[in-house]
Amino acid sequence: MSAAVMSRLLRAPAEIAASCREDRDIRAIALASLGAIALGSAVFGGVIGSFRGREQILYAAIKVPLAMLVTLALCAPAFHALAAVLGRPWPMRSIIALALASAGRSSLVLLAFAPVLWLLIDLGLGYHASSVIAWLAYAVAGLAALGVLVRGIGAGRGRALTALAFMAVFFAVGGQAAWILRPYLGRPSAKVVPFLRAREGSFPDALVRSFRSSLDIYDHDGHPPDPADYPCGYPYPYEDQACPAGGGVTGSER
Repeated sequence: MSAAVMSRLLRAPAEIAASCREDRDIRAIALASLGAIALGSAVFGGVIGSFRGREQILYAAIKVPLAMLVTLALCAPAFHALAAVLGRPWPMRSIIALALASAGRSSLVLLAFAPVLWLLIDLGLGYHASSVIAWLAYAVAGLAALGVLVRGIGAGRGRALTALAFMAVFFAVGGQAAWILRPYLGRPSAKVVPFLRAREGSFPDALVRSFRSSLDIYDHDGHPPDPADYPCGYPYPYEDQACPAGGGVTGSER
């Protein structure tokens, strides 16, 4: 039954959305969606962590599903309130099922991207390029999730406004939740990759910086790296090689 519902998440999002809106098959949809989140986002996270290897594979496999579930926990009450204010006073269980279904579909999209990203990393894709591609895959998965959410709104007055409100909340919360739970890849020059990194700006700032860095454009913004992460100097990349004489901070990984 769960496999059939997962298939419907990909092939028939409108049908799943209608079932959530009409309070039908809620339990089956919720269980299948949780299974899709556990499978798809964990596999995608493990692939991201394979860039660094070792414990980072496990860390990322935990954090990507965690980011997804945190996003749902924060968005579902907001969706419920927005829907009620905008003329759609649905039961909370319908909103939760719809949110889970959207996250389940996005996780299955991430699962589809995982082999491609794994191959690119195995072929030697660089840190910044890997980061940008991972975020692009995450964005496409987010659009797939929004496809379920928007279809779940249904026809009627205020549909466009409700859709825009859902989109704004979903992308803002999802992006920031993922940013707070970084790192996922782990910088190659870092001696030790922590489970969580100290906060440095916001998600939009990081996305712009990563994209510019992938084009070899670096911002010298006066924010030095954490010395504890770079005992051999920044950005010296090889932890099994002696520290270079006079090695210091450069801007090549900013």
